[in-house]
Amino acid sequence: MINLKRTVVLNSLILMLTQLFAQGPNNSGTYYKNADGKKGSELKTALSEIIRNHKELSYDALWDCFRTTDVRNDGKVWDMYSGITNFTFGSDQAGNYKNEGDVYNREHSMPKSWFDDARPMYTDLVHLVPTDGYVNGRRSNYPFGETDNPSYTSEGGFSKLGPSSVSGYSGIVFEPNDEYKGDFARIYFYMVTCYEENVSTWNSDMLGHNKYPALTEWALKMLLKWAAEDPVSQKEIDRNNAVYGFQQNRNPYVDYPGLEQYVWGNNTADSFSYDNYVEPETGTTPDPDPDPDPDPDPDPIEGEQTYKKVMSADDLTVGYGYIIVCEEAGTALAESGNNNVRNSATVSISDNQITTEVNKDGKPYQLILGTSNGYYTFYDATENVYLSLNSSENKLGNKTDADTDNALWEISISNGNTEIGNKAYPDRFINYNKMQPRFACYKASSQQTAVCLYKNTVSTGIESITNGANDNVDVYNIAGQKIRSNVKADNALDGLTRGVYIINKKKYAVK
Repeated sequence: MINLKRTVVLNSLILMLTQLFAQGPNNSGTYYKNADGKKGSELKTALSEIIRNHKELSYDALWDCFRTTDVRNDGKVWDMYSGITNFTFGSDQAGNYKNEGDVYNREHSMPKSWFDDARPMYTDLVHLVPTDGYVNGRRSNYPFGETDNPSYTSEGGFSKLGPSSVSGYSGIVFEPNDEYKGDFARIYFYMVTCYEENVSTWNSDMLGHNKYPALTEWALKMLLKWAAEDPVSQKEIDRNNAVYGFQQNRNPYVDYPGLEQYVWGNNTADSFSYDNYVEPETGTTPDPDPDPDPDPDPDPIEGEQTYKKVMSADDLTVGYGYIIVCEEAGTALAESGNNNVRNSATVSISDNQITTEVNKDGKPYQLILGTSNGYYTFYDATENVYLSLNSSENKLGNKTDADTDNALWEISISNGNTEIGNKAYPDRFINYNKMQPRFACYKASSQQTAVCLYKNTVSTGIESITNGANDNVDVYNIAGQKIRSNVKADNALDGLTRGVYIINKKKYAVK
């Protein structure tokens, strides 16, 4: 009898500990516990009961929420409708607009007219996102879809509006960029799940006027495809966690990648486990050997590199690494110093060649040559900045982007010397100051020491886009997944997060 009691106590303790340590993803704990074991339509209902009783936000509060939920790495507004915007929170919000890039506003990604402006849907932060006002206006309340013959495209072909090319629907649709199709699919899955008790009364060509499946056949097939082709990103995970902080509910389709397959897709016969979730196979696993295969394939710079002196403009090749050298002083441009100048590092020159380590203390810093608007750029991949001249002073500073004249340079080569003049301040050139050992920008009258360029004999593989500005290209991530399709080359990388991307079998860095 005593042994039996011990066994019961032990089993109870094991059960208690198992429940105590059972945890869902993304610090969700036991949030989804009540959906455990459910499948198909019952799973959708169980999830609805978990997520629908959230805190209702005010419409005005959304502006401040966006500062946390939708901020890019550079501090600007994360706009999923336009690829060219660099909105500043607050100063660029709302107001009048005439063109793309004027202002951002609060976009109901599931149009509010579909649910007749009813609350709490009207202010649900999960589906409200900051977007370009003009593009948002062009979208109107058209459903999401795909179009092969757009009547309108945002800058760079980022978003499109036109007749549907999706089988089963022929009306006008708004097609978001490939990069965000999965994001919007998971938002829509959330909306028809969270508001399961309301969705049958909503009106849209995407909605089925029922609790389950809630979406029309054409829309459901398309959204399932979008979710599979554009898997959950870190951006979505971060946003989901931030939204929870404001309205105390979560999007389960972000927390559990592929969950839509358990609700509507190929896994409706499988039971959901909140703490032992098995992500379904979707057929879109990233290819470890991506196609296209980048050529050349860039490797980190390690060990000594060999640089040859640039003797003519023919030696200026976008994508290659260069060091700026003062031969007279036997020194090369190095890391950023105090007071917006560049420090120097000693180099040994022999037969117009320099062999040295780079990008570390006491060594030269290699700069990757790029182009923009007919001028050159110098990108420091170690400090993640572009060389720039930010005032008419004896300085040489940095910028995180090359979108102003300050980071653009004109290069001319004569008698073995190189003139590197700034576009914003054309009377100033990069020179070396022997009296105060540093590299900075000086007027010609200052009689500072001239510099020259030395070119790495091996390409970095990281280039500036050399397609014509109006050429259309596809953009792949480093895993070989297409994230943008048929966009203008000039805007192909706009708005992307930091990383390396592939265009026409070449790698490009977004910093």
